[in-house]
Amino acid sequence: MSRKLGTGNLARLNAMSRGALAVFAEPEQGVRMVYPDVDWIEANPDQPRRRFDPAELDALTESIRKYGLQQPIGVRELGPSRFQLVFGERRLRAVRALGQQTVPCILVPDGVDTAEVAVVENVLRADLTPFEEADAFVALVEKHGYSHADLGQIMGRDRAEITKTIALTKVSAAVRERYEGAPKKVARYKLYQIAALDAPEEQMRLWESLSSDQSATEPPALGDTPACGSARATAPRDEPEAVLSAFSLRVSRNILRTREALHAFQEKPKRLEDVDREVLRDLRSAIDTILDGEPA
Repeated sequence: MSRKLGTGNLARLNAMSRGALAVFAEPEQGVRMVYPDVDWIEANPDQPRRRFDPAELDALTESIRKYGLQQPIGVRELGPSRFQLVFGERRLRAVRALGQQTVPCILVPDGVDTAEVAVVENVLRADLTPFEEADAFVALVEKHGYSHADLGQIMGRDRAEITKTIALTKVSAAVRERYEGAPKKVARYKLYQIAALDAPEEQMRLWESLSSDQSATEPPALGDTPACGSARATAPRDEPEAVLSAFSLRVSRNILRTREALHAFQEKPKRLEDVDREVLRDLRSAIDTILDGEPA
């Protein structure tokens, strides 16, 4: 049974997700800033991110050393001189590695599900692998009874994408291990194809076929972050590009990536799969709707 999201709960979650990416909190949202000692902050047992790439962490640490922390972390107050991390573990690790004594934090108020906020913040920053996202979404469904449409509202995604992401939990542990260890990640839509198979042996055969077909010049899939080793991937995620746009920063950057990927595909086209056609038709429909509804 799906638990319907009340407008008050959804508004609070949206406010927290916006606050998670804001350097300065908006007072009208009731978000408070605190500056606790880093030693007062305890680990988050609901951290959705399980793997921390040492190279990425080193790059983020160097970025913070040079330019300072551009975005605060989130904490919940447990008591006097005691806080629990809600989101921003990579940033907290980097600050600790630099030997800084205090860190700017957004204080997450009581009554807000800290596990949910952690997932939202990581998804907005594209800090989770597709499998980590799937595990986190399932945990929220089991904890709250959310429908896939509810999760789509919270995460700012289409219900169909939520459903396909959750289906990744059906991928065998062997394939997941191969994915995590691969220097170049396969596109998300290929993982969806693997998840559609029931037998672990079939999943592994398809994985080997799809991963061996990966070329160094293959453009990123729609909505995917670039593979490690690319010029864009080496830029620390704590320093987002400034894009003047009617869209939010996250959406604007994803649109630009998608445009680049489509141009690259046009130069070196391949045979489209059914899932590719479905995604492109959805994109075309959404773009036409936005352009047709644009104010004069």
